[in-house]
Amino acid sequence: MPPGMARNKNTFNLDPLDFELECGKMIEITGRSGSGKSTLLNMLAGMLTPTSGKVLLDDTDLYALDEKSLSRLRNEKIGLIPQGHTSLLSLTVLENVILPAILYHKDAQPEESAKELLEKVGIGNLANAKPNELSGGELRRMAISRAMLLHPGILLADEPTAGLDNENTLAVLSLLRIAADDGAAVLLVTHENEAAQYADQVYTMDGGKLVEL
Repeated sequence: MPPGMARNKNTFNLDPLDFELECGKMIEITGRSGSGKSTLLNMLAGMLTPTSGKVLLDDTDLYALDEKSLSRLRNEKIGLIPQGHTSLLSLTVLENVILPAILYHKDAQPEESAKELLEKVGIGNLANAKPNELSGGELRRMAISRAMLLHPGILLADEPTAGLDNENTLAVLSLLRIAADDGAAVLLVTHENEAAQYADQVYTMDGGKLVEL
């Protein structure tokens, strides 16, 4: 995927690159803020259109799809843990977590799985709370649970442990490792030093250049 340059609120130059996520592997990308890590992750998630090149999921070019088809594909195959906090304030934590299942999987019964995930990330007691009652770290753990609910084949995590204490950081990294061991392709963008021991490959990004360590 040679993405060239992405345009959003901020503009980042990414050097042309070929980058592949493999099923069953967890890839870590480190690097200072503003180096292009999140830009690359959002391109891979179908959220940020590159000015050149292609992003392929199997044989499907994400950016050749119309918005409706792309949205459905993301729902079915990609779990995204964004850097910001995304939630519907009118819904409870549990309802926010099961929302992806409700959108396209009306026959799914995900409540028990959602509750299990919330327990694993340490906020099972907050299932009936509203997002505005949660701290930043708790909101992040809610987003992690939502992204993992449907067991996506691709899991993209942008600083998923930001704001978490050491115990919960390790719990989240372990969950991502388990997802990879279960066959998912996992990409982790992080500053956590502990993350390297969970990853199969580690890259660093600096000034839009991606280099394997």
